[in-house]
Amino acid sequence: MARYSKLYLIGDLGGVDGFNPIRMQIWVGDGNRQWLEAYYIDQSIKPIGAIKVVVPNGPDDPVSLLDASIAFYPQHFQKCPSLAEAVFLLGNDKTHLDFDLDPLNIPVVWKKLRKEARRYFKRLHIFEAVFVPFDLPNKTRNA
Repeated sequence: MARYSKLYLIGDLGGVDGFNPIRMQIWVGDGNRQWLEAYYIDQSIKPIGAIKVVVPNGPDDPVSLLDASIAFYPQHFQKCPSLAEAVFLLGNDKTHLDFDLDPLNIPVVWKKLRKEARRYFKRLHIFEAVFVPFDLPNKTRNA
């Protein structure tokens, strides 16, 4: 059974709550394989080409959020020298980056891009929310 297990909120520091505005969300789904997908609050943010899904090399791969951030928020990484080449090689019609079952369709330059992107990734303000099932207690007051 596929389900979402967590999400990452990506935004700026500021506002009354200390984290505002939220620019985008990255949802993590779990099924027979794990996947990440973006939900944009700031509609000016666009992914690389038509990418809608990033499948990591394995569940909870330590670079999966970095890969998804690059794919879904390339504007943040625009100073990375390898980004333009990766964008060109991925083209405009690719909808999935599958590091698990389709690694041959990941540009070789992506490894270099990961290294360059780490310093910019650290500048993102990210909060993680893990989903746990909600169960309404049997006894509720005033109900």
